[in-house]
Parts: sequence; structure tokens; C-alpha cells
Amino acid sequence: MNAPKIARAAAVLAASALAGALPAHADAPSSFDAGGASLLDRKAWLDRTMSCGPSFDGTGSDGLHCLAGEYGGVLMDGLARLAQDQGRAAFGEKFQVVHRLSWSPYGEGVSGDLDAVVPLASFPGGAAADAGRRAFFMQQGVTRWRDEHDFRRNDIRWGAVYRFPLSDGADTDVLGIRTVIQRNLERGHHRLVAGFDYSGRWGSGSLQHFAPTTGWRPGRRGFEERAVGGTELALNLAATTTIGVTAALARWDDDGKGRSFVDGRVGIGWRPHKWLSFEAGMGGIGPARDTGAVRAAVRIPLGGGASTMPRWQGLGVAGAATARADVWRPMDNIGRIRIVERVALPESRVSAADVEVRFLQNSIPSGGEVGIEVSIPAALSEDLVVELRLVPGEGNNPVVAGVDYVDEPVEVTIRRGTTSARVNIRLLRNPDMREARTIDVDVSIAG
Repeated sequence: MNAPKIARAAAVLAASALAGALPAHADAPSSFDAGGASLLDRKAWLDRTMSCGPSFDGTGSDGLHCLAGEYGGVLMDGLARLAQDQGRAAFGEKFQVVHRLSWSPYGEGVSGDLDAVVPLASFPGGAAADAGRRAFFMQQGVTRWRDEHDFRRNDIRWGAVYRFPLSDGADTDVLGIRTVIQRNLERGHHRLVAGFDYSGRWGSGSLQHFAPTTGWRPGRRGFEERAVGGTELALNLAATTTIGVTAALARWDDDGKGRSFVDGRVGIGWRPHKWLSFEAGMGGIGPARDTGAVRAAVRIPLGGGASTMPRWQGLGVAGAATARADVWRPMDNIGRIRIVERVALPESRVSAADVEVRFLQNSIPSGGEVGIEVSIPAALSEDLVVELRLVPGEGNNPVVAGVDYVDEPVEVTIRRGTTSARVNIRLLRNPDMREARTIDVDVSIAG
């Protein structure tokens, strides 16, 4: 054959059966809340500028970095407030913009979550006390983050939520039904999310299922990645008005090697003052690597308007966390699209050592079809087309071209994202064959 050999498998063609099939191998950012300063609040801009004064005592670049960070925060806050004001004018008072964005001038840029809640309908009920107890809204948002390989990702989402009370009481619990479509802008991953959420006097929770609709896609150099599906249960317990405990447990379908695994996280937060909060958490519970974090945040609204300072609330009051569940609360726990990755084998690197070929039957009658499987150790980022060619086997009685088989190559394609392909090749009927004959197959890369 003209193409270089990559693999060969041998078998025996019998008059009635194959004696045996022998498989063969080939030879620190600044955070800002949506309740911050207006874009036109001159006092806020002045305060930010003055806070960077000490930075100019060192180097000029330190001062410029400080100004960039401070102004970036005010700009984000102002844009969020402006968008919310304009949205309420168009969609009503229930429209809201919620962001947990951070901005740093030290190469990290903007990261965090930004969501817009657009009311579609409300159900006031028969009495004034029942007004606003049901809600139907659309939520659009983006989560911007940087993965462990320092690659910037933007995961956008579109979803709808319907929430309703579980009873007629004033402080009743609320159940919500949600459905979301997510997409990653950089890699093109898609997934669907469906589930329920619950909120009441002692906190909230959610149960949701993630179903990816895209397969393996090229990732970082030498790897492929795909969105992973699974089911997650998340709970947020409001122990007091200032202390909250969070926990989540998830079962994911694939760890990159086709095996399911369990993952989880726990955390605790304390907000003794409206402007001060402390958080501690642990993630990666299960077979994944454990990761922990402790954070303290100070968020003081700029531009004021408040005549008195909020009071210190300490440990809070137990059992009074939520007098009434908020039916317009934005969806949470739907941020980053979780992915898994595996090594991708570039087509140009496929060699004899990478290919395995084997016969699929235990017997091959003369005139029948021989099934052949070709496989490679890792998925490719592009389709790989190979050629199969039946050839005489070893021994004293090999098959004869034109008598037992057609001496022509047969193409088979290993699709990208897969590791194997199968094909059936029809043999010629040889009525004169009386003894078993040996048959081999050669494999080469097409082209």
C-alpha cells in the first residue's frame, strides 16, 4: 500500500467460521455595591480622589493605579444605578439591577455577577394584603471570572421564574419554578438549568439540574473541555438576622474520564453592621481538591443621603430573619458554567503508537461482513479520516485479493470529541474455499 502503515490486525477467514479474532496494537480587588454613588455625585468622586493621596507619596504609578481602581468602582456603581432607574421607568418598580462586581487595575479587570430582573407579570390577588404575593419575571445576567489557568471567561444566562405562596398566611413560605439557558462566550458551551427554589422565615434553598447541550470543544493548548451536567441541592440557613450558614451538595456526571463524582461546599457569613461583613467558606468537598477562603468587606455607600449612621446589630435576633419571603428575589447559584477537561490529541501527532485496530466478530464466513473498530487513546479537536485495507494474512494459506476480498481502501472517520469508529466491510463469496485462510487489515491516515 502507498500510505505509511499505522496499525495491523490479523484474523483467520474460514470456510464457515473464524477460528479466532486477534486484536493487535500498532507497532485582591475593590468591591462595590449597587447602592453606591451616582455618576453625577461630585462628593463621591472627590472622596475617592482624596483617598488615593498617600499612594502618590511612593511612586506615580501606585497613585494612578489607586485612582483607576477607585474611579472604576464609582463608575460601576453609577452605571448600575442609572440602568436601574431607566429600567424602572420602562418596566415598573419591580425592575432591579443586582451586581456583585469587583474591579481591579492590576490586570484582573472586572469580575463577579451582574443581573437584571425584568418583571413580566404580577398577581395581586383579591385583597390588598395579598398584593405582590406572586411574581413572574425574566432574569438576564453574566458571570465574569478567571479560571485556574488564568483564562478569562464570561458566562451569560437568560431565564424565567414563577413564584407563589404555599399558603394564605401573611408570613407564608414561597416556592419558585425556574428555567435558565446558559452560554459561555469564549468556548461556546451551552447548558440548560431547571429546578425549584424555596424561601421562608428561616432561609432559602434550591434544587436544580444542569444539562449540557454541547460536547467537547477545544480548550487550552493540548486540551479539550466540555460543560458538565449534574444535580445540586443548596441551602441558606438564616440562623439570625445577621448570621447565615450556606451549604451545597452536588453530583456531577463526568470528571473528564467518564466517571461521576460528588462535590460540595459550606460557608458562614456574619453581617453585624450594614456596612461590614465577614465570610468564611470551604469548597471542593469530596474527591476534588479542598479550597478555603476567608474575607472581610467594608461597603460604605458614597454620596450619602443617610442622616444617621446605621446601628450595630451584633449577633442579631434568631427567628426573625425574614418577616416575609421576597417573591422578586433574583435567582442565585447559577453563575459559572462548570467544565471538565481532558487531553486532546492533535491530528498531526497521531502515529503508529496511537492507533488500535481490532476485529469485532468471533467468526467471519466467506461472503460475509467483517466488522472492524479503530480507536485512539484521546479525542481529537478535529475529525480524523483513516483508511482501512484488507490484506493477506500470515501463514501458508492467506486470503487472495479479488477472490476472497476487494483490494480497495475503505475510509472511516473518527469524529472530533470521540475516540473510536467502526465499519463493516463486505467480503467476496468464494465457493471453492475448503480450508481456513488468514486475513489482516492495515490502517493508514487518509491523505
